[in-house]
Amino acid sequence: MLPDLESQEGLDVLREQGYGISEFASFKEFRQQAKTVELALKATSQAMEGLTGGEEQLCSDIAYFVLDSMMNTPKGFEFFQRFPRGEVGQFCRLAVESRVNDKAIPVVCPICPDYQGHYRLGDGVGSTAERVLSNMSTMLEFFAKRSMPIFINMHVADVEAFDELILRASNETARSFLEKTSRSTVAIQEKINGLRLEKVMVVSSMLEVFDQSGVNYDEFKRSNVEKIQSSERRKVKRTINALVEERVRLGDFDLIDSKHYEQMAAEELANYATYGDLVNGQAVILSPDTLSPIPAYNFLRNGRDLLFNPTIYLKSVKSNHASLW
Repeated sequence: MLPDLESQEGLDVLREQGYGISEFASFKEFRQQAKTVELALKATSQAMEGLTGGEEQLCSDIAYFVLDSMMNTPKGFEFFQRFPRGEVGQFCRLAVESRVNDKAIPVVCPICPDYQGHYRLGDGVGSTAERVLSNMSTMLEFFAKRSMPIFINMHVADVEAFDELILRASNETARSFLEKTSRSTVAIQEKINGLRLEKVMVVSSMLEVFDQSGVNYDEFKRSNVEKIQSSERRKVKRTINALVEERVRLGDFDLIDSKHYEQMAAEELANYATYGDLVNGQAVILSPDTLSPIPAYNFLRNGRDLLFNPTIYLKSVKSNHASLW
C-alpha cells in the first residue's frame, strides 16, 4: 500500500521508489496529492464493496496509478486535471470494473479530421491521429506499470460534416467531407495495422458510434450549443474566450470573419460536450487536440445522472528544433 503522503517519512519512501522529489521538499507541499490519493482509495473501496479476493493489490495499483498521474506523468500527457474529484473517482470505478471482469480499461479518443491548415481538409491519417499513434507505446507502458491493460477506440470526428461554418471554411460539401473522412479512417486503420497495434486499438466513424449508441448527435449538440451560449458560469465563459484566443493564435481562424469567432467556438465546445454525453463516464477520454476545449467534456456535467469523464490530454511536445509529437 502507499506510504503516508502526509509525513516526511512517506516522502522518503517515494523518493526511494524513484519519484522525483527534492530532498528539501516538505510533505506540506503535497497536501493536494495526498487528498486526491485519499479520494482514489475511497472511490476504489466503494466500487469494491461485496467483492472478495485481491482487494489490497487492486487498491494499491489504483492508488499508485493516480499518484503516478500526478507525480510521475509521462512527458506530453496530462491526467484528470480539469475536474479532478469527479474524474479520478470515475476512473477508479472503471479500473475496478476492468480488473473484476478481467477486461481492458476502455479508452476512447476523438480524432480531428485531416485538417491541413485553415480547415483545408485532406484524406490522410492527419496530425492528431499521428500524435496518438506516436505516443502509444508510452501510454501502454504507463498503464501496464500498474497492471492496467487498456483498449483504445479512436473516433474520427466526421460529425463536423454537418457544421455549416466548418463546411464554409473548408470549402467542402457534407458529401465530400464524409468521403474524405471515410478515406482517412481507412488510412488510420492501415497505419494501426502497420504498427502492429490492432490488438490494443481500432478506429471508426464517430457518426456511426453515435448512431449505434442511440444518442441523437444533432439534438444533443443543439441543446449543448444553447447551454454554452446562455451559460453564466465563469468556467464556461473562460473556456469560450480561451478557445477563441487559441484558434486565432494557431491561425485556424485566419480565413474566418471575426464576427463568427464566438459562434464557431461555441459550436466546437458543443462537439466536445456532446462527445462527453456519448461517453457518460463509461470510458477514459484521450484528447489529442488543442488544450483550451478540454473542460467541455465535463463542464455541463454534474457527476450524478451525467457522470464525469476521466480525461487525459495528449499535447504536442516541443524540442528546441521540432515538434516531437
